[in-house]
Amino acid sequence: MAEGNRSSFEIVPRKDTSLFHMRVSLSPPDDTRSAGRVIKKTKTVVAGCECAAYCADMMSGIDVMLALKAWPDRVLGGAPKVSPHMVLLDKTGSPATSLGTNTHREGLHILHASWDDVKANCMVDNYFMVLCSVDIDWTPLASSVKEELPDLGHCLAMMSDKQELTDVSFDVSGESLNAHRLVLAARSPVFKAELYGPMVESKMTSITVQDMEASTFKSMLHYMYHGSLPDAGGKDVCSTMAQYQHLLVAADRYGVEELKKICEDKLSGNGITVDNVVSMLELAEDHVCPKLKARCLDFLADGDNLKMVAISDAYIHLIQSFPNLLVEVRSRIKKALEESTTMNPGAHKKTRLC
Repeated sequence: MAEGNRSSFEIVPRKDTSLFHMRVSLSPPDDTRSAGRVIKKTKTVVAGCECAAYCADMMSGIDVMLALKAWPDRVLGGAPKVSPHMVLLDKTGSPATSLGTNTHREGLHILHASWDDVKANCMVDNYFMVLCSVDIDWTPLASSVKEELPDLGHCLAMMSDKQELTDVSFDVSGESLNAHRLVLAARSPVFKAELYGPMVESKMTSITVQDMEASTFKSMLHYMYHGSLPDAGGKDVCSTMAQYQHLLVAADRYGVEELKKICEDKLSGNGITVDNVVSMLELAEDHVCPKLKARCLDFLADGDNLKMVAISDAYIHLIQSFPNLLVEVRSRIKKALEESTTMNPGAHKKTRLC
């Protein structure tokens, strides 16, 4: 940052009404900085609620804070539930999900990151960016709506948990999991053929499942009963992304297409990194996931990303296993360069087509 620049803090709106960027310009840390210096707050309206944003330039790092106020709805009879989330953007503009931590304290939602992490991974010239999303749940209060019957899938899941009237069990990695044949057959054509067709498993009360973790099978069963995935339980992003990969394989194996699409969408979102793009691309190629494959190729089309990935043994093995991918990577890089040249005729960045 040029010496003498004043710190600034501004909100940059997005087309999506539930998203906005915060652009933060700060002087770099030195011995003369005062801990706890707070940048003047700025306000905006996001998804129908007032959002006040603050940034504290601490000696230990950066604190970006949100205070959200949602107005009550007279028809629905109460204020909505507001769920914000903030993530730092790296120098390429991609979410840096491994940097910073989100916490909640006394009405404030806080993203804290160390100065070293921000400077090394996020600072561009004299500023860094934070992507903020706000989810608004306008579900009416329980007292204002007619009481409904519990969801049938939930009732069946409760029966499965209590081992009530279950008629099949699965031995997965040494753990026994009980279920109802009819539920599985309704959700999966593979289970339908296995449990009610001419296969030998149709006569068995206990079936051994090979090459799958019990946690993955449990998550698939949860989806079959509830139509949703279980809560991640506060696990870190990398762990969750690995679970989605395993779950996608299981969903493809048993023909649960809706679950497979959910996993592909999750992985295609903010989960692709230099460390996992090769395994993601191999997964997409093995299990026919066009959206995930396209996101991986777009990631590799960035010359800097490709330079870090192309020297790895995993990438070399992938190209040897799927020679067509090398052609597609080169094609995607060429397209990216052509688009860049069209938008910036004077800029010519050389990228080796590995």
